[in-house]
Amino acid sequence: MFDTADGESGALGVSTPVGVTLMIVIVVLLATLVTVTTTDLARSTQDSAQVHGVGTFDVQFQESGNDSLRISPDTLRNEDSTYILEVNDNRVYRWDGHEPLEFTCLYPGDHIEIVSKEGETTYPVRDYRMERGLSCERIRALPEKFEYAYIENQSALDKVRVQPEFTFGIEIDPDGTGPDDTLGNDVHKQDIGKIPVTNQWHYIRKYDKPIEGFSPPVWVIVMTDNVHWKSVGGGLNWTDDPSGAPGSDAYKIDDTTGDLLLRPADSEPTNDIYMVFKPGCSQSELKVVDVSAGYHNRIYVNDQVAIPDTAPYNSGAKSTPKLLTAPAVNCPTGGP
Repeated sequence: MFDTADGESGALGVSTPVGVTLMIVIVVLLATLVTVTTTDLARSTQDSAQVHGVGTFDVQFQESGNDSLRISPDTLRNEDSTYILEVNDNRVYRWDGHEPLEFTCLYPGDHIEIVSKEGETTYPVRDYRMERGLSCERIRALPEKFEYAYIENQSALDKVRVQPEFTFGIEIDPDGTGPDDTLGNDVHKQDIGKIPVTNQWHYIRKYDKPIEGFSPPVWVIVMTDNVHWKSVGGGLNWTDDPSGAPGSDAYKIDDTTGDLLLRPADSEPTNDIYMVFKPGCSQSELKVVDVSAGYHNRIYVNDQVAIPDTAPYNSGAKSTPKLLTAPAVNCPTGGP
């Protein structure tokens, strides 16, 4: 049935030229090569995704006499991954992810992110933004409060730099220098002195978005000026720990304009003075958004007078924001 002597006949009498046979073989080889390559590429992509520790972290804020932020893993899918802890985009800690960590000395607006690292690649795992300030017994120097925080694990305590762009201190002297006007209250007449914004009765929060016309980073500050006096009959004082987070509900941010929408009734007593602060290395800017207190308070930036008297900014209603220049701040990394 087969005559192959002349190369023009084949099985079933169908002619199969040699060139066609080679082409079929080449096509088969190419198809096989494509299949193997695609399979290897898929496997490589899958392996690349699996090297990262994709899991969940249970981030809990623990309110106590010594407020802290505790970071502890809930489940981890890859036990061999390295995890990196970033605060405000600064890498401050790396660990295996299994050991719980505890933060102190963070501020509202501080942004915490956990990423896993494998080789040169990273993968986001969890992020968290601070809503209220943490206690900070270990740091007393005012400028440091914005620059450093503490991380504590089961065996060690590390001081880490979480705000390298700017360091600054803002203070208020209730009713200015000298003995304070008691306004008829039954209190000891005394010179209270300057109360830093790091005091828990004030509220300060960093934003990484435009606020009141300022480009980020920018800080919103809500202060109280006259609530805590050293009274004869007891009562609260500046040195007492407040319950909750005074000032955290004192305002909202307009999503469209970035302006402050004041809610002073929700935040007594931390609702007397609203300011927005834009730090600068040669000169800072301070916007007084509203003053609703009659005291003659003095505001300091880095221990220099920024506002000699807040009383003129009290209009009896929501004031028209006033833009002021303010003293320069420390710029550890040479910011703008």
